[in-house]
Amino acid sequence: MHRRTFAALASLALVSAAYASSSCSEATDGVVPDTTDAASQESAAADGPAPEADGAATPDAKVPVTLSSVVINEISPADEWVELVASGTTAIDVSGYRVADSEKDGGTPKLSDAVKFPPGTILSPKAYVIVQGGGLDGGGRACPDGGQSYCFNAEFGVSNKTGETLFFLDATGAVVGTAVYPPKAAAAGESWGRIPNGDPKGTFVPTVPTPGAANQAK
Repeated sequence: MHRRTFAALASLALVSAAYASSSCSEATDGVVPDTTDAASQESAAADGPAPEADGAATPDAKVPVTLSSVVINEISPADEWVELVASGTTAIDVSGYRVADSEKDGGTPKLSDAVKFPPGTILSPKAYVIVQGGGLDGGGRACPDGGQSYCFNAEFGVSNKTGETLFFLDATGAVVGTAVYPPKAAAAGESWGRIPNGDPKGTFVPTVPTPGAANQAK
């Protein structure tokens, strides 16, 4: 081949290679292409979005009453009142719930004398409700002067001599809480209260009467 012709062909080959390299660079624009396969993308989509942090989920506001969300908290054998407290962190609707003493056998609630909470009885967290025993004749006994949100009169009483078992029942009649007052457990001027106050796992001991307020051990 003629030396001049060979030089011309070599120059043409170099120009073609440079042009091809420039075209590839412009096509990708310096961005690494996404190599994720379609199956992986479909799997990620099926899993749904990632959960939001910091407790973004909103719990159901209608919380059922349980043994630990509302508790029988204090009993006064002398003045025959029973105190309950909302021990949870959410408002509790106790409309239709009942408080009863026990039948003579002591094992079952005496529904005929139970007091039923009226519609709209809602307890805010740490709120108190008093059930004042001693009968309904003449409008019933006066409620104690305390910090309770509600006070209802009841037909039944609390016997210091023989003791009492008290029941908290839901609207269906199921027992959701109990408290036992042993015979003569509290001396004159004392009540029988849960310590620590409002703690579902607390223990009943002689306390200073504090209707509608935190219990104080003697």
